[in-house]
Formats: sequence, structure tokens, C-alpha cells
Amino acid sequence: MNKKVSLGVTISLIAVACAITFVLTMTVARNSYNSIVSGIQEQETIYNKIREVDLFVRGSSLYQSDEDTLITGIMNGYISGTADEYARYYTADEYYRLQQEQSGVIIGTGIETEISGQYLEVTKVYEGSSAEAAELKVGDIITAVDSVSLLEQDAAAAQQSLIGEEGTRVTVTVQDPDGTQHNEVLMRQQIEIQSVSSDMIDGYAYIRINTFNKLTAEQFVSAMDNYESRSVLGYVFDLRGCSDGIIDPLGEMLNRLLPAGIIATSTAANETETNLIETDGTSVIQKPMTVLTDNQTACVAELFAVSLRDFAAASLVGQNTAGKSELQTTQSFKDGSAVSVSTSRIKPARSDSFTDTGLAPDYLVEISAEQAEIIQTGNPDSDPQLQKALEIVASR
Repeated sequence: MNKKVSLGVTISLIAVACAITFVLTMTVARNSYNSIVSGIQEQETIYNKIREVDLFVRGSSLYQSDEDTLITGIMNGYISGTADEYARYYTADEYYRLQQEQSGVIIGTGIETEISGQYLEVTKVYEGSSAEAAELKVGDIITAVDSVSLLEQDAAAAQQSLIGEEGTRVTVTVQDPDGTQHNEVLMRQQIEIQSVSSDMIDGYAYIRINTFNKLTAEQFVSAMDNYESRSVLGYVFDLRGCSDGIIDPLGEMLNRLLPAGIIATSTAANETETNLIETDGTSVIQKPMTVLTDNQTACVAELFAVSLRDFAAASLVGQNTAGKSELQTTQSFKDGSAVSVSTSRIKPARSDSFTDTGLAPDYLVEISAEQAEIIQTGNPDSDPQLQKALEIVASR
């Protein structure tokens, strides 16, 4: 038998519910307000401190300050004060370079350099570039740019001057190991970064991924299609030294290899979890695979490796990976500069997070520094890690 509830009781219940809702809303609003106010107060403290120091230095120092250097120093100092070890401030020139690298196409002389003392040391020579045609090699030392010695100019400025408008030329003075010097005229040109290289070894496809940029998926799928048409016996994927790149191409690459499913999720700072990589299973590779890793294999490369192990029974061969699971978001500013901060963390669907710990190889193969240098020659017979990977994939 149903009992009727009086109108007064109903109104009372509604009033209680409204009161609870009001209290909860006010609590959340107050906490949010306090957080905002606290943030504003912290900002004011930072701004005031910078203003005090700036006024004192400008009014008292014997030396004139360079505004660009000051801004860069302040921004780098701010970033270094955060707990985010992967955060970075980019000057306008640095951000322009980053955008080129992520696009997969750069405009330059065909070399990458790092500052070595007062000179520049060549760390990479791109295939098909004017630098390759001039026979520049990794390890070459550049002592002058456009006839101006690096002893007479800032090495960083000289390094930046190698980048310029497509079709223009720059002259570099190269010092050989024996001390002799010679001039080479390099053309600034558009160069497609070869992020994927491959070869056939004893019936198995060897595919090396150097970085992940916007052209990597296209290059990778092209290599896979080529080897599948040749009925290879299996695959060795080399991710050693692959420490940078963007997440964008990974979905298409894994879609060429793995069955349908959610491969990985990502968790944001507010604990929101979203699907990061999901495959549709339209082109699964049913062949044995191994993956080569080392302590520089990081982030997107680590996710590639663990995904193949979890969903395609691939073995990891080599050394423990870097343990970087954070993904960064980059915000650009009106002056062309930018800041990149970690905004989410990768979580493999079938494995524990590799944050900090990295991925332990299924077959540990340590190498010496001397062996690491020899491996760079590209001779597979002198690469013990590659030989082990071939042995494992052949046994499947």
C-alpha cells in the first residue's frame, strides 16, 4: 500500500537538497578562488623580485645589459626553477629550428653542429646535401664562417648563421685532424630528414628509426610495404639513440603492425585519462619481430618498443631504456619564442608505466664505448646487439 508524502515534507527535502548543493558549490568555488588568489600572489612576488633586481642593476652596474640575453636568461631561470626536467624555453630562432625538425624538412647547409671550445664540431651530415657533396664528415671542426674566425665572433652566433634563406651560400673553413684548413662553399637548401632507414640482412628486414617527425609514418609505411612485397622472414626495429620526436606519427606506424585495440592512454595533470593510441587492425603483421634499445631510447620510441612487445610478442634486445614517459605541449608567443612543458604521461595498455624505470630488455647485451663507436660504421657483423636480435628473430 502506497503512502502519500505530504507537501510540507516534500518541500523540506527539496530545501535540504538545495542546501547541500549550495554548500558543496561554495566549497568548490572557495577552494578554486583560494587557488587563483594564491597563484596571483605568487606571480606578484616573482614580478616584484625581478623588478627590484632590474632597477638596481640598471641603475648601478658599470656594464650595459643586452636585452635579448636578459630575457633568455630570465626565461631559462624560470624553467629551471620548476620540477619539470623536460621543460624548455626556446628563443625565436631555436623554436623555428624545432618546428623544421618536427615537420621533417629543414632548410640549411646539411650539417648539424655543436659548440666545441671556441669552434663548431660537425655532429651530423645529411644525405643529399651540399655538405655531403663537399665531403664534410662527423667530427670535422669549423673554425671560420664566411672568412670570419670563430675566435673573433660568438660561436653560437656563427652556428646560427649556418641557417638562412634557401638558395643562399655560406663559406665554412674546415680544419682536418692534421691541422690543415680548407674552405668549402655550402648551399642552404631544403632537406628532407631521413628519419627511417632500412636494409635486408639474411632475409630479415632491418629498419632503423632515428626520430619521430611528421614524415616518419610515411617513410616507415613505405619501408614496410616494400619489405612485405618481398616476403621477408621477419623484422628487426632499431630504436637505439632515438630520444626525441613527436607522438603524431606513432598511431599510423603501429596500425601497420598490430591488431585492433587501445595501445596506450595518457593521463593529464588533472588526472583526466584519454586514449592516446588506438589501432583498427586492418593490416596486422604476422611475422617475428625484435626491437633494439639502449639508454637513449626515450618516450615515443619507448612506447613503440613496449607496444610491439605487448601486442606482437616482440623481444627487446640491448640495454635498458631511458624511462621518459612525459609528453610535452609547446606554447608559442608573439615574438616567436616558445615554452614547452610536460602536460601528460604515457601509460601502456598492457604494461606498467615505464616512468623513470625504463624498459628492461628481454635479452641484455651490454657494449663498450669502443664497440658503440664501431657500430656507427654500419657494419652489422661488428654489432653484437644487432647480431643477437637477428639470432632471436630467426629462432621464432
